[in-house]
Amino acid sequence: MGALTFGGRGGVLGALGAALLLLTGCSTDPAASKGTPAAEEAPAMRPSVGLRLPLQDYLYSDADLRTVKRAMRTLTEKCMRRYKVTHDFGPPAPAMGPRSITDRRYGLTDARMARTTGYHLGDRDPRTHPVPERTPPHGKALTVIAGADKPAEVNGVRVPARGCAGEAEREIVGSGRLGSSDLAQDLNGESFAATKADPRVVKAFRAWSRCMKERDYAYPDPLAVMNDKRFQGNTPAPLEIEVATADVACKARTDVTGIWYRAEVAYQKTLIARNAKALAAVREQKRDQLAAARAVD
Repeated sequence: MGALTFGGRGGVLGALGAALLLLTGCSTDPAASKGTPAAEEAPAMRPSVGLRLPLQDYLYSDADLRTVKRAMRTLTEKCMRRYKVTHDFGPPAPAMGPRSITDRRYGLTDARMARTTGYHLGDRDPRTHPVPERTPPHGKALTVIAGADKPAEVNGVRVPARGCAGEAEREIVGSGRLGSSDLAQDLNGESFAATKADPRVVKAFRAWSRCMKERDYAYPDPLAVMNDKRFQGNTPAPLEIEVATADVACKARTDVTGIWYRAEVAYQKTLIARNAKALAAVREQKRDQLAAARAVD
């Protein structure tokens, strides 16, 4: 598993694109005077999978993505029946990767997983799921699903623009764009990048790093240890389990996850306030798309 990155464009939107192709005021916080937003209190450390960031209101979750992909497949197959053309798309892919937007965002935080799977993702790890061989659509099926460069007919029926996949997308989004907006993804990446340079977070990184050094593990921050090349094999090695267990213990001792999370919540609230009008339209678009997807039989 290569380096895990967070934020920026292409997360949900990229997955949706693949689905189409496959058819698949004042503050007492001293940091505020230095230009960093004041951070709120948060509960004691727990696995970060359950933490929620303000920008998640504007981004697609895994569950949202599954809803849209399921609707897209249903609509595409319905369209294909008009042409008396079939194609076996195969079963839906199993859920893989982090369990939420915040899962692994701040490194490994689950003590149980540290002891059992290290930095691997357990049954959601892509390395444990071999990619099935699927027959790509060809001939009439390809024309019906993806469309053609020029207007085409199949079995006497005109193929819609961009094929049945394009028709399915239009039924869900109309003339809009499918998936998370560039704005929401960019702000999500901007807030994450900002926190890594935040003086409170940098101080917490140093405390965590000292804690790890006491255990004879030298890493500058929680992302560096998670992306150690020695831990990228198909299965977790004994050293990986040892380091992961120490990592989570040091996070609990230094509250690095809580400090990091609280800082990012503050940054995201500031970004949302600055982009309130545009983000209101983003949230409305997300709501309308999901409502249309859920209405598909």
